[in-house]
Amino acid sequence: MGLAASQARLLLLTSRKNDLEYRAQQITNSLMILAQQTETVAREYSVKISNQTIIYQGIDKDQTSYNLSASTFASVANGAYTLKVKNKSTDRYEDWSPIYAAGYVRDDGKTITEEEYEALTDEQKAEYTRKDNAIITNDYSGPEILQGYNNGTLIIVDSNGQEVDLNSNVGFVTTYYTDDDKDAEAEYNTKTASIQVKEKRLQNDLNQVQTQQSACDTEIDSVKKIMDKNIERTFKVFS
Repeated sequence: MGLAASQARLLLLTSRKNDLEYRAQQITNSLMILAQQTETVAREYSVKISNQTIIYQGIDKDQTSYNLSASTFASVANGAYTLKVKNKSTDRYEDWSPIYAAGYVRDDGKTITEEEYEALTDEQKAEYTRKDNAIITNDYSGPEILQGYNNGTLIIVDSNGQEVDLNSNVGFVTTYYTDDDKDAEAEYNTKTASIQVKEKRLQNDLNQVQTQQSACDTEIDSVKKIMDKNIERTFKVFS
C-alpha cells in the first residue's frame, strides 16, 4: 500500500472511529436516561405501597371497622361525624354532599362510567344497566381524606360541631392502605420489564459499537505501521 493510499485509508478509519465514538456516547446517554426512569419507577412504587389511609374503629362489641370514604361517613358511629370540604372561594368549610352522574351497573354491584362502558364489547355491555345516579363524581377515598386532612382542605367535625383531631381521637385510626398494592406491583413489574428490555437492546448495541471500535483501532495501528515503514524506506532511498 502506497503512502497516499495509506493516508486516505487512515482518514477513512479516523472518520469511522469518530462516528463510532459519537454512537457510543448516544447509547450511553440513553442508558443513563433509562437508569433515571428505573429510579423514578422504583420511587413511585415505594410511595404507592407505603401510602396511608384512615379508618374508623368502632367501639361497639364487635369493634366494627369502616374503610372510610366521603360517601360512607353517614355510616360512621350512627352519623356522629361529618366530613367538611374547604370552599376555595369563601375559604370556609362546607358539608360534603355527593354529586351524581350517570353510569352502568352490573348485577354484582360493579359500577363503571360511560367512558368505560363504551370500551366494552357488545357481549360485556349486555351485563350492565344504565342508571342516572350510579356514580358519585366527587367521592373521596380513605387516602384522599387523610391527605386532605393533612393539607387542610378537609376536616372532620363531631356532633357538637367541633373539629376532630385525628391524633387524639380514639375512633379514627391511620393505617397503611393496601388495596392498591397489587395494582402498584403489577404496574412496577410491567414498567421495569419494559425498561430492562430497552436496556438489554442498548447494551447489545453498545457492545457491537465497542467491538467495531476495537477493530477500528487495530486497523488504524496497522495502517500507521505501514505508513511508518513506507516513510522509513523512502528516507533510506534518498539517504
